[in-house]
Amino acid sequence: MRGKRAAPKVLGQCRGFTLLELVLATLISTLVIGILSVALTFSLRMWERRQDQKPNEFSLLMELLVMQLAEFDATPVSSEFGAAGPLFVGSEHSLVVATDHSVKALSGGVPVVAKYTYLPQDKTLYYAEIPLDPYHHEELREFIEMAPDVESQRPRFYPVKVDNFALEYSGEEDEGYTNSWDDPEKLPGTVMVRWSLEETTASRIIVPDLLFPQSKDNSQRREIVGGS
Repeated sequence: MRGKRAAPKVLGQCRGFTLLELVLATLISTLVIGILSVALTFSLRMWERRQDQKPNEFSLLMELLVMQLAEFDATPVSSEFGAAGPLFVGSEHSLVVATDHSVKALSGGVPVVAKYTYLPQDKTLYYAEIPLDPYHHEELREFIEMAPDVESQRPRFYPVKVDNFALEYSGEEDEGYTNSWDDPEKLPGTVMVRWSLEETTASRIIVPDLLFPQSKDNSQRREIVGGS
């Protein structure tokens, strides 16, 4: 009888992975997973920090002040308000200004009277605003003289903590600054704001009525005269 033939060997028969290859593959996979884990943990921590961070309220209030002075409402107010021209009354720690920029309006162009008052003993800057209504003299006068009250419902005073806050004013022809401004006929050329917050001292110069300068011709202004 003829003997059985041996099965031919398959060329290129797979031998499987060696122990060294398995160790290297495991090591590389571990390194990749570790790197991805560290990156994910770092991203999560940064995201949590951003969620916990609160916007700097004083910076937001400063930007509001800049915008309100730049969009100053040049409408003359009758002498019944204590001024015969545009409403602008400033002292070292207080500023009352008529402006076309209201934080309560959905769009600009709504005239309001904004008031900033800083109380050094509380290290707090308060902000409040009311509609510019020249026909209610007493209400506007009370608002100008009103002390900040966070419990008051109308108008609402918003408190912002700041270590120090001071205002200085300079006329167009003045060389220096003064800590008060109550000239009913014209605006200051510049307003200097100085403040200290979290061991940082800074200052900023603001030019009132920068975007829409007042007309020198009074006939071009909108005259508003309050009734008695």
